[in-house]
Amino acid sequence: MPKLGMRNIKTAVSVMICITIFQILERPYPFYACIAAVICMRNNQKDTLKVGKDRMIGTMTGGFVGYLFSRFFEYNAILIGIGISLVIYLLNCFKKQASVAIACIVFIAVMTNLKGQLPHTYAINRVVDTFIGIIVAAIINQYLDKLPFVKAQKA
Repeated sequence: MPKLGMRNIKTAVSVMICITIFQILERPYPFYACIAAVICMRNNQKDTLKVGKDRMIGTMTGGFVGYLFSRFFEYNAILIGIGISLVIYLLNCFKKQASVAIACIVFIAVMTNLKGQLPHTYAINRVVDTFIGIIVAAIINQYLDKLPFVKAQKA
């Protein structure tokens, strides 16, 4: 039977901390921070920060384009398709292909899933929530296995 690895433990701790932060701050949706923490957690700090950076770029791009589209255009499938193409095009222009998928997801979320919020409020909240998850994952990845009671893994 496989052992419980440090990445597993660090991911679980990151999710618990995200939920706790949201409870303390009385923010309504820890889901988005938890997703960011799970996706960004890697075996080492360097990889966690790279994935986190890509995720932040994608979240901000999708949120911004989604905000602009929702602000100036009526909701419809054709414009959402055009928006997706624009998001992909922009990130390709800046050679940020690793950010494309999350940018498209955030764009779609802003366009279709506002939950009664104004588009700019929804977009800003997604960026803030994602940032919290990334920061928590980075901090936990950096420091958890350095605690004196945590046994370091052998490579």
